[in-house]
Amino acid sequence: MGRIHHLRAILEARFLPAAAVLAAAVGIACLARAIYSHHMIDRLLAAEPGPPLHDAALLRFARARAAPLYAQYCSSCHGSKLRGDPSKGVPDLTDGDWLYGSGEVPEIERVILYGIRSGNGKGWNLADMPAYARERPYLRDAIDPLTPADIRDTVEYLRRIEGRPADFDAAKRGGDIYGGRGACYDCHGSDGSGDPAIGAPNLKDDIWLYGDGSRESVFDSIARGHRGACPAWARRLAAWEVRVLAVYVYGFSRHP
Repeated sequence: MGRIHHLRAILEARFLPAAAVLAAAVGIACLARAIYSHHMIDRLLAAEPGPPLHDAALLRFARARAAPLYAQYCSSCHGSKLRGDPSKGVPDLTDGDWLYGSGEVPEIERVILYGIRSGNGKGWNLADMPAYARERPYLRDAIDPLTPADIRDTVEYLRRIEGRPADFDAAKRGGDIYGGRGACYDCHGSDGSGDPAIGAPNLKDDIWLYGDGSRESVFDSIARGHRGACPAWARRLAAWEVRVLAVYVYGFSRHP
């Protein structure tokens, strides 16, 4: 036993310095990565975000840091590939079609920070889609309800301005409703091109937030209304996390 203890002492004496050197090297590498990460975060926050970050190293850093954040906070609604879910009105973040703003990094940051109909006072909450089949379609203002026939006519009008086949007479009646008692123009504009200042979709571009653009799904949207929401992450995410997520989404919207 004495010889075994003696041999162990020799081995520990021989290899302990090597282990210490290895531990020190690992520690130095970790410290270097931490310093590099802190430096890149400082640069990222100081960078002019729009047009976003022409520095390739900063872009790589932002995308690498954003991927796990997106998976944790965003993918459950928008999907792992950012394609959204039209059955729930969750926007596709890759199609370049923006409901709020024009899709620049600062605008994306605002949505991430304060949300949409999130209860945050800085969030987007300027308009909802009325439910025209209800007795009182819109809680914010007085709007007359529409009959099922009115709604069908309005659907035909929307198909016509989108350039799809539509019943001519019905579309004409629907246009009168759109520009008259339906007051659709108030949010979507007189030509149906929408208003990104309040989150009113463009009705002419064949990109549908809810459903597939069929007569049935458009009828359902007009009849039932919509009031989609996005949570506010201002209290959960650090400033640099918001920035890398915004850059990440911006990149996918331009290069899906």
